[in-house]
Amino acid sequence: MTEDVYPNLISSIKLGPVSLRNRVVIPGHSMVHGDSSGLITDKYRNYLVERAKGGAALVGLESAPVHPNSRTWVGQVELWRDEIVESLSLTAQEIHDAGAKVSVILWHGGHNVSYRRGAPAIAPSVVPSVQIGEIPRAMTIEDIQDIIPWYAKAAVRCAQANLDVLEVQTSSDYLLGSFLNPQLNHRSDKYGGSVENRCRIVVEILEAIRAVLPPHMSLGVRTSIYHAIPGEPDGYTIKHSLPAMEYISRLGLIDYVSVMAGSNTNFAETIPPMTYPQPQLAGLSAQFKDTLDVPIIVAGRIITPNHAETILAERQADLVGLARAFIADPKWMSKVLNNTTDRIRLCTGCNQVCLGFAGRSLPAGCNINPEAGNEQDLLPLELAIENKKVAVVGGGPAGLECARVLSERGHLVTLYEKSDTLGGALLLAANAPNREELHLPLHWWENELDYLGVRLLMNTEVKDPESLDSDEVIWATGAEAASVWQMRFRPSMSAGITGTKDFPHGRSVLAGLDVVSGSVLIIDEEGSWPALNLVEFLVSQTSVSAVSIVTSSLILGMPDLFITGEYPLFANRLKEAGVKVYSGVFVSEVKSNNVYLTDGTKLGEFDSIVLSLGAAARTVPEGVKAIGDCVAPRDMWAAVQDGARLARTI
Repeated sequence: MTEDVYPNLISSIKLGPVSLRNRVVIPGHSMVHGDSSGLITDKYRNYLVERAKGGAALVGLESAPVHPNSRTWVGQVELWRDEIVESLSLTAQEIHDAGAKVSVILWHGGHNVSYRRGAPAIAPSVVPSVQIGEIPRAMTIEDIQDIIPWYAKAAVRCAQANLDVLEVQTSSDYLLGSFLNPQLNHRSDKYGGSVENRCRIVVEILEAIRAVLPPHMSLGVRTSIYHAIPGEPDGYTIKHSLPAMEYISRLGLIDYVSVMAGSNTNFAETIPPMTYPQPQLAGLSAQFKDTLDVPIIVAGRIITPNHAETILAERQADLVGLARAFIADPKWMSKVLNNTTDRIRLCTGCNQVCLGFAGRSLPAGCNINPEAGNEQDLLPLELAIENKKVAVVGGGPAGLECARVLSERGHLVTLYEKSDTLGGALLLAANAPNREELHLPLHWWENELDYLGVRLLMNTEVKDPESLDSDEVIWATGAEAASVWQMRFRPSMSAGITGTKDFPHGRSVLAGLDVVSGSVLIIDEEGSWPALNLVEFLVSQTSVSAVSIVTSSLILGMPDLFITGEYPLFANRLKEAGVKVYSGVFVSEVKSNNVYLTDGTKLGEFDSIVLSLGAAARTVPEGVKAIGDCVAPRDMWAAVQDGARLARTI
């Protein structure tokens, strides 16, 4: 029974006057689901409500600017405007109807707001922003006194909309977090220096909010345990954050503290990728729990119910914050309550579509959950009017998701896979070092297909779709390694780079079909995850003595590793392994295992040369419906989307 396995997780708790049905909180996080109206869109509301239906006790809205000079991108929830109340109220009502409470983060971006928005950014001191590369204006006393009422006015609007919980953002290097951090706050007046002075603006804002807040609403703060600024990583740690929160909590102004980590100078700490431990911060949050007399919420790579229960049982926090876990599976908590935790679709921490899409100013979603962010766009998952026999050919992400949804809708599904393992290109990535958690969705799909009764025929290659006893045939055979990406900058080079015709491609090396040894050079013009995984795979091989890579990218891994926050981690691993990277160059030809660049430079000779030049879609026969990379080589997100969308139309 759930109460025996997860007694703490399912227990209720109060944040001040607000009662929560369990200990699971979805912290506020931006999904870039807004538009130029500055109001809560239907897309964003539907995303939030779906997670409330999934059993979370408290659903958090994103960091919402309280002042016009904090607007950083189009689509934010603009709490400084009275017009926000109507859409905010509708959102709160629908979340309440689903049984959850709702919170919002009162936010100011500080020195991370570009002057291109109309005015110089404001900050406690003139410390430049790493995020936007601009120098802010140091706030005057008058500026500080002017900004405080904006927080209170935003709180009034939230109260009018019937929200339950307000959270003041003091984390990261945003405005209030910068005041708390002596690295970023060089002031010598009453807002700088001592802990009490650095906390003063936060206290004055909390006092202003308390003065207008109805007694049935809760007020808390979100804060970073540490900022981890790369050049001075010890400049703001728990030795600074804990005394600040202890001082603020003693004043009786807050009902809870929500802890996270990092800053815009080190975003991997804020939204940790899969190489970070699970959970990330429980040991540190325990010190807050032991010291403060208000409930503590902790977030950071809490993926499984066992993680969450352990944190609560060991008194490391009072509540657990799960954002990406609920992006991956909005029914995370419902599955805990229904004793079906084995069916939870676990987050991999890949950051590619949640953080990665947001970093591209695209509506965020999830690599493994096609419904995330598409709740109102995808056709509902309903039983089909007519049950059909459907053959799905290919067991990669596109085929797996398509087979799952088809079976959910009542079709009789057979999946054909020509190898002895499922996963396709995803399996190659999952087998690379530091990408092991990509096995999680594969395990989930396998489990779901077994639960749903999908028939799997392994080691079965289908060449003629007409030979199948099926009403519909879905073709999901993926792509095959090919020399394609060299045509990005040299469009006439359709035959590939001279002298490389018989060299192995990275995908075949990752699959174990080709084995290389000694000193290995990678010729890369793909510049994305296949090349990055290949580098780390070769580094891990004992038969490989040295790895070098020639890449057309100015920086290897750009932009993928930058927008997922992983670049510093990846770069450090390559440096420690002694990988030689030749960036921003092109190979003109290869002779006798020597590589010649277009500028005349000769590299080599090498024992082995591997190509990372992309893939080409496999041939699709007539009369089938094609999905995934056999349509066009793309990525995992596109493959899963293809499978989910097509399966809803049959």
